Amino acid sequence: MRVEVIEAPTKGDGEAGEAYSGAAVERALKNFLAATDTEDSLFVAEAGGVLLGSGNSSEKVCAGTMTLRFRDGKLGGNRAAHFSLLESVSELLKQAGSAESLKALLSVGSAVADGKEPALLLRIRLEATGNTAEQAGLRWGLGLAHVQQAVLFTSRSLRQQFMPGGD
Repeated sequence: MRVEVIEAPTKGDGEAGEAYSGAAVERALKNFLAATDTEDSLFVAEAGGVLLGSGNSSEKVCAGTMTLRFRDGKLGGNRAAHFSLLESVSELLKQAGSAESLKALLSVGSAVADGKEPALLLRIRLEATGNTAEQAGLRWGLGLAHVQQAVLFTSRSLRQQFMPGGD
């Protein structure tokens, strides 16, 4: 997978397209959110909508953004934890393969949640290309499965690194 770490997503970055909800996309999103909403995961994940647009020539591009926040408020503002998360997920995704059809853009940002102090978060924008909408959707679902594996592996690693007694 091609992976780019960016400072911040630019306005309008990949926002062109129409909402897309193919079966593979819906299943992948449901699995991703369920996997990150367990006691084993350090994170709370949110997923934005998935869009389908046109790429080069007649290619279709399926794209969606996920955000990860630390479940534990003490880690929410821990820059070292966020940059360890960014580095680990980035390295794992680079090894995932499918570089010709999958791309991930990662950035650390901040947001206010529940009226509290701004907390850091990781944004992952996943893009998949295909000759048809269905092919792009299937590839996007495969890419999200790679993201899910990277996030869960990183969660276990960071638990040991940042949580007292975290096994």
